[in-house]
Amino acid sequence: MQIQYFNNLRAFACYLVILTHSAMPAVDLSFGPFMVLFSIMGSPSSELFVTMSSSLLAPTRLELLAFYKKRFSKLIPPFFFWSFIFVIIKFFQNELTVSESINKLLLFPILPVTGVYWFVYAICGLYLIIPIVSPWLKESNKKTLQVILAIWFLTLLIPYLNLIFHSNIYEINGHYNFITVYLGGFIGYLFLGVYLRQYPIIFKRKLKGICIISALIVLGATPLLYAYFVDRKFLEIASHNLSITSALFVTSIFLFFQNFTLPDPIERAMNIIAKYSFGIYLMHILVIRDFVWVLFESNRLSHPLLETPLISLLSLLICLIICRLIVLLPMSRYIIGVEKQS
Repeated sequence: MQIQYFNNLRAFACYLVILTHSAMPAVDLSFGPFMVLFSIMGSPSSELFVTMSSSLLAPTRLELLAFYKKRFSKLIPPFFFWSFIFVIIKFFQNELTVSESINKLLLFPILPVTGVYWFVYAICGLYLIIPIVSPWLKESNKKTLQVILAIWFLTLLIPYLNLIFHSNIYEINGHYNFITVYLGGFIGYLFLGVYLRQYPIIFKRKLKGICIISALIVLGATPLLYAYFVDRKFLEIASHNLSITSALFVTSIFLFFQNFTLPDPIERAMNIIAKYSFGIYLMHILVIRDFVWVLFESNRLSHPLLETPLISLLSLLICLIICRLIVLLPMSRYIIGVEKQS
């Protein structure tokens, strides 16, 4: 049985991805703080997808090869289709040469054709590990998961030692010989998703829930705000996908949707977005940068607080329309991962 808050999470994460890439280049310096605001708002989008997906897929009951076949057969065809479309479009826009286009397609199994697609490779890595850790997850208890999550949270704080001691103590993208290497990285979001699914944190008093969720958001935003307005050398660490900021944002969003329901019309819309979320993710960067931005280039709005949300909502609507049209085609599951139900 589908739990509604998972659809809400998937749809919200999908919108955050679009919002992150919707901000057009700043017209003047006064736009700067608002660009930071949208960056903060959209920063946990990919990690939220990982956490939500992991909570649904792990632990798996399927044996390793069966799990790989089921998951990768759904993911790879649409991903390759849109990667190919992206390369073709950029070639005809004279942004890629013939040799560059061929190289991008040849390297597709290990490198994304555009930076936006990095997330799919992170998901693939988690798909590879899920059937391996599933037997342990089935036997683990609440306290065991809490210990593992505590170690993972520690790895998110360790990069700050680099700035304190002015030395490269820990590489935030991964440190192969560091003591916590096997419990760092995106696998932590996998464990976080499993924990929040198996041991949901439900607030009996909604006011208490609002206060705790708000506190997590403020704590998460503090390193980013400090880095931007006080000391820019903190910015790379504070804004990284594997930062304490992202982990706190993801946790707060997950707790919100676990504890608060949305009005029926909004949840119906969320269900539609959630259904086509993978297709929307794969096409959104083309829709935003090669269509919606073009519409706005000569019609810039006076303020980014108006312009960026409008671009994101228009882009989401266009992506939804495209997905609804594609699903009418035969074998649409190979294009957007969804097919029309008979």
